Amino acid sequence: MASRRRRRKMTGHEFAEMAPALFILLVCILPPMIDLIYLGIAYAAAWYLNHLQVREAACAPPGQEAAACDRAKAAWQGSTLAAFIKGTESAAPVIAKQDKFPPAPPPGADPDTIQVTTTVTVAPFLQIPFLGSVPGIGAPITWRISSERTREEVGLN
Repeated sequence: MASRRRRRKMTGHEFAEMAPALFILLVCILPPMIDLIYLGIAYAAAWYLNHLQVREAACAPPGQEAAACDRAKAAWQGSTLAAFIKGTESAAPVIAKQDKFPPAPPPGADPDTIQVTTTVTVAPFLQIPFLGSVPGIGAPITWRISSERTREEVGLN
């Protein structure tokens, strides 16, 4: 029995199985996995852009929300995160929900809020030819992120 085990190890049949296994690993598994990790980073960057925009719009005086969003977008585009994801951000409308209350709203009433919707289109990190129609892996993917925040500046100053 021991001689049979020794003889089997000397034949080298493991090398014949290694080439197809490496091909499957390096071509079929690794590139989509890299793209999926990249998609997670790109989504986090898109969410961060929306967070910056809604924060700046909430702090801006009424009527100047769009300019504040543009400043936040310019700051985001200057970062290395935006350069890494190669994303394009389209113009997002800023929706201000302003309730018509006197300076002190009645108890239990919702304060004024502002809502910003950000649309970001991201191209995949690696172009995989046989998955060309899958968004995020072979084709660009578009995310639309919307968030709402209480307005900090109501123009009473």
